[in-house]
Amino acid sequence: MKTISPAEGPVNVKRFTLYALIPGLDTYALSKLDKKKQGVRITIVGMLCILAFTGMIMYQMVNDSEIESEIDNEVRANLVSEKYLPLMLAVIFGFLAFHLPIIAYLVNKWAKEWNQQFA
Repeated sequence: MKTISPAEGPVNVKRFTLYALIPGLDTYALSKLDKKKQGVRITIVGMLCILAFTGMIMYQMVNDSEIESEIDNEVRANLVSEKYLPLMLAVIFGFLAFHLPIIAYLVNKWAKEWNQQFA
């Protein structure tokens, strides 16, 4: 596996901030700023939060008496879609609403610090 080495000179702060908002390119930007470990830690904490909220929603779904009492699989699937799909989407979009601005701010800050080394 090829590793990305840190940038050898100043970087474009605006471009790297934009990269932070795009999954996949955020890792590239963090690697060029030599901050990949910090970015991975932030992402792992966010993923653990998603996992915790998803577990709570799944626990509610398993204990939902309305879903358990339904025999027809199609009706059961519709009930799950109506009740729990919006919650799952809210968890995912909530994570993105918090994660993307935070990682963009940090990449912006770290890019400015990186450029100060070469000033």
